[in-house]
Amino acid sequence: MNNVLSALWYRELIIYRRNFTTRGVMPMLTGLVFFFIFFLPYKSLLSVTEMNQLVPALVLDALLLTLLIGIYETTARFYWETQRSNGMASLYEMGRFHRQPSFFIAQSLIGLVKGFVHMLIVFAILIFLTEISLAKINVQASIVFILLGALQMVSISKIIGLLVRHVDSLSKLLYVGFLPTMMISGLFLINGSPLAKYPDIAFYLPPYNWLAGLDAAFLNGIIDYGFLLICLIETIFMLWLSATFFHLDGDS
Repeated sequence: MNNVLSALWYRELIIYRRNFTTRGVMPMLTGLVFFFIFFLPYKSLLSVTEMNQLVPALVLDALLLTLLIGIYETTARFYWETQRSNGMASLYEMGRFHRQPSFFIAQSLIGLVKGFVHMLIVFAILIFLTEISLAKINVQASIVFILLGALQMVSISKIIGLLVRHVDSLSKLLYVGFLPTMMISGLFLINGSPLAKYPDIAFYLPPYNWLAGLDAAFLNGIIDYGFLLICLIETIFMLWLSATFFHLDGDS
């Protein structure tokens, strides 16, 4: 495991440095851009009290977008590139190690680290710009829900990276499918939001359980153990599914 992790980490650092604009700057800017797309119009339409209720939800959505892009680009693109370059051949040269389990664990850790670093940078920027109050945030519960959601992203990203045939499809799935879902998640669940009149729509969003639990922890400081249990079961299932039934050509 140490061998494959060090090899893939070295590979990721090289790619990150060479393509810092697209791999580093753009994922962070996307979350910030989407934040201000909603923040500026709402600021002109809503009262100060309503904005104080809405801003934390916008911040949360910006963080989730940043985390999603970091993990998706790191994991989905890695598996797509590896699958299209004669399976594992190009990576075997890095050293001798077990194939599928080690690669999945190592690349997942790299994706989580990269995604969380980008997310923390965006969080620091938004705290500085908005001066939002952090008093209501249940930090421990928020971290747990964000981590479980991130692990679900890792699983989905791996599956997509292995199944998609064209690299252009990776970006289309991200910007047409995943980003809108994350972007509007918190806006359906906040009192004072113009979208609050349509709360039932939130139930049809794929990641509803962990997003609803995260909203409660981040926005209201409440630990919803029902959502936590369901989210934990879903995360374990998705990790098991992606690790067991989806693998690179040539893996045993």
